[in-house]
Amino acid sequence: MEAVVTKNIFMSYSRRELGFVDDLVKKLEDEKYNVWLDYRALVPGSPWNVQIDKGLKEADTVLLVVSKAAIASEYVALEWRHFLESKKRVILLIFEAVDLPKELEKYEWVDFRSNYKAGLKELFSQLKQPIQEEHPVPETGFKAPWIVWAAVAVSVVVALLSLLEYWTLFIPWILVPLPYKIFKRNFNFTNVQTSLWALPIASVLSVIVYEDPSLDAVVLLGLVFGLILLFILRSPAMQRWGKPEAIIPKYINPHDAKIQNPTPVPFYVDYAVQDRVIAEDLIATLKKYGHPQVNSIKEAKAVFALISRFKSDTEAVPEKQMLFPILVQTNNNISKTLSRIQWIDFRPGVRGLDTIAQLLPNPKELLKALGMRPVSSQSVYSPLITALYYFIIFLTVVNIGASLNYVISPPVPLIPSDFVELVANMALFGGLAYFMVRGLTGRKGPFSSLWQILLGVVGMGLLTYWQKDLDGRIINEIAEAGIDVETIAYNFVNIAEYIYLIGIAVTGFIYFRNRHDAKQWFPARK
Repeated sequence: MEAVVTKNIFMSYSRRELGFVDDLVKKLEDEKYNVWLDYRALVPGSPWNVQIDKGLKEADTVLLVVSKAAIASEYVALEWRHFLESKKRVILLIFEAVDLPKELEKYEWVDFRSNYKAGLKELFSQLKQPIQEEHPVPETGFKAPWIVWAAVAVSVVVALLSLLEYWTLFIPWILVPLPYKIFKRNFNFTNVQTSLWALPIASVLSVIVYEDPSLDAVVLLGLVFGLILLFILRSPAMQRWGKPEAIIPKYINPHDAKIQNPTPVPFYVDYAVQDRVIAEDLIATLKKYGHPQVNSIKEAKAVFALISRFKSDTEAVPEKQMLFPILVQTNNNISKTLSRIQWIDFRPGVRGLDTIAQLLPNPKELLKALGMRPVSSQSVYSPLITALYYFIIFLTVVNIGASLNYVISPPVPLIPSDFVELVANMALFGGLAYFMVRGLTGRKGPFSSLWQILLGVVGMGLLTYWQKDLDGRIINEIAEAGIDVETIAYNFVNIAEYIYLIGIAVTGFIYFRNRHDAKQWFPARK
């Protein structure tokens, strides 16, 4: 075949293969190829379809990442059909073997399923010199990198170890099905990472309660295999393997554009009153760099629409204005107007305001400078909100687990008043935690303000010490029954006390490092 010069590459793929594509594009750019990748090339403020059409026309080669999700996507189909109609070059990158449309079966292909380095080498060779394929493109059969099988094997051991910490509830709930979820690529990385860190801590606390030296080995195994699995899951190969929810979230890491006096752009910030604090911070930063704020949305050349549960649409006209949707909070009811505009993600915390202000006149460079990668499929919060969320969850499952331990297998028959108190404590703790998490993450209703959350934390402390008092009374009853309390490991409630005190210290530290996140996250009052 004749040599074809490839300079401009268009990546056609499903967001399910985000980790693989993100790494591949970096490798291509290291080889000096110009790569059009949607979330790095789309200009905030302009409709996607217009920009994608432009990217398709300017590219001379399309790399189509073949997977089940990609072949099923109508948007991906529109992209590769455009290339076939324009008779441009197509190379299939086989991420998963699937039945292909007849039109694609004749094109060049590279198999990336088991050996990434070999696939890269072959791809770079084909980009320089097209080949005539001797074998048909693989459409059946399962292959995976060896690291995936290693992750599955180690996760089986971790899953078995997690069963010993059944009293935590959430650790085995997350880690027992993990081997299968790794195989299916759809585990939640954030939850798994938290559980792996919590596993040895839970084991240590169990040793303290049980006073059983034989459990020391469990602590060591949990620590060793947990760290090994965490290391594997964070490896580049596993980051390429997983779906977006199974890879490390990549948040805004803005580059300093070093533009002190950008060209002034009249702007307007469209927001709900509950998002006023973020709006005020954005307005102040834009004004600091000389951008004038106008009084009505129609006068603005650039419109920033803050999207949260309180607002999902805007009156801005993207055909006439630069429209910048800013995602403050996940909203599944975003209007059609906003859904086809590339957004800026403030869910992990408000970052990069200076970069936005500096590059407002040049939106083409804005997304690159912010250094974002889509995290739309994950539950994303700022570090402070994440810490509070897991503090509430961990303390609740430990507290309820402590009470269940007495209710399910008491060493002596419980007197009715003890049983009633245990059930009441569990119900109150579970109910309080439910409404705290709901208000904290949903930003609406009870516990949707910092002072309400603090009151809830105080309430959890009171319930924890109520349970500790109840535990002491039950221990006395056990002793009075003639049972050696030193050999009975039923004072699990001590664990809740430790977690409560440690959790307050840790979240307090995070709060003082991220105080502004709390101010921006909790809704402003009308």
